[in-house]
Amino acid sequence: MVTRFSLALVTAALVALPASAEAAGPAVAYTTANLNMRAGPGTNYPVITTVPRGGGVTVFGCTADFTWCDAAFANAKGWVSGRYLSYGGNGIYYGRPIPNAGVGIGVPRYYRDYPIYGRPPVVVQPRRPYPYRPYYPRYPGRY
Repeated sequence: MVTRFSLALVTAALVALPASAEAAGPAVAYTTANLNMRAGPGTNYPVITTVPRGGGVTVFGCTADFTWCDAAFANAKGWVSGRYLSYGGNGIYYGRPIPNAGVGIGVPRYYRDYPIYGRPPVVVQPRRPYPYRPYYPRYPGRY
């Protein structure tokens, strides 16, 4: 009896292991509209980039009520509105908005001390001191 119980317990733990491993990592979500990525959780922060509709983002965490989510898209990391994100991972929460699926998929929540991101450095091209003139070599002189 004890052997069967312990075997059933080990089996249940092994079955639940992939689900807990999925919840521990960052979540994958897709945008449902063109979405501004901002430096902080609010519209008063500057826009870093715009994520196109259907763009995949990696969600690292959200505010306590899931209105803003800390996410990464391409080379940029910032905050996006959680209302325009739908969960893109496997399982029963696929396609649901992050505010509805966030607790079920295990997205971490920030209650205070939100990370604030700055703009990426702007690369400025040096100006030429004179207008560009192409160089065409001439034929060598005759002997």
